[in-house]
Amino acid sequence: MNRTFHLIRGDLRQVTRDPMLAFYLLAPLLLLVVLRFGVPAGAMLLEGRTGFDLTVHYDLILSIALFLTPLILGVMTGFLMLDERDEKLIDYYAVTPLSKRGYLRYRLFLPVLLSVVYSVFILTCSGLVPVRLWNMLMILPMAALSAPVMSLFLGAYASNKVEGMALSKGVGLLVFGPVIAYFIPFPIQALGAVFPAYWSSKAYFAGSASDLPAALLLAATGTLYHILLFRMLLVRFIRKTD
Repeated sequence: MNRTFHLIRGDLRQVTRDPMLAFYLLAPLLLLVVLRFGVPAGAMLLEGRTGFDLTVHYDLILSIALFLTPLILGVMTGFLMLDERDEKLIDYYAVTPLSKRGYLRYRLFLPVLLSVVYSVFILTCSGLVPVRLWNMLMILPMAALSAPVMSLFLGAYASNKVEGMALSKGVGLLVFGPVIAYFIPFPIQALGAVFPAYWSSKAYFAGSASDLPAALLLAATGTLYHILLFRMLLVRFIRKTD
């Protein structure tokens, strides 16, 4: 327990020293403010000036927000892992009682916890659309797993923080997963199945349409896909740090 508190204190010091990391930590809260106040105000302005009704697309906006939250937290954690690898801290933890396994458990559990908390707030407090409890429970496992998947992706494929920043910009393209699931008809939209956010969005859209069997199937498939990605990236990251 003391070792965990030591890591938490170190993270807090690092976040306070690095404005970019501090922004990543607070960004989901800023996103919630935008969803709660900015989107409805923008929708009213848009309808008044152009007649376009943005409210019919609130489900898409919310599904994108649900993907952005773990993406932001996962990238933040990925940068921390890259810093610790560059400074040989992971090698240090490996020979302490904490061990590399304990370090990875802590480092990957934190974004999972934050993703769940932030996602619940976004679903319940954004006020864009009513959210059913069972629909939220189906989405949360994928939201939780998305964060460590993003972290491990940066750690597995970036050699340093500079490469990590470049990769993080490319990861932003995954936002097309919800867009593909929303706009492109089936079966062409199946091409978007490679994007993790595609599955969470499809499950959310099916749940919003009260299609419970489809929502359950999509949620189960999407959760399994996230677990497979997590496993694959974890193995690659461990090999890269050995």
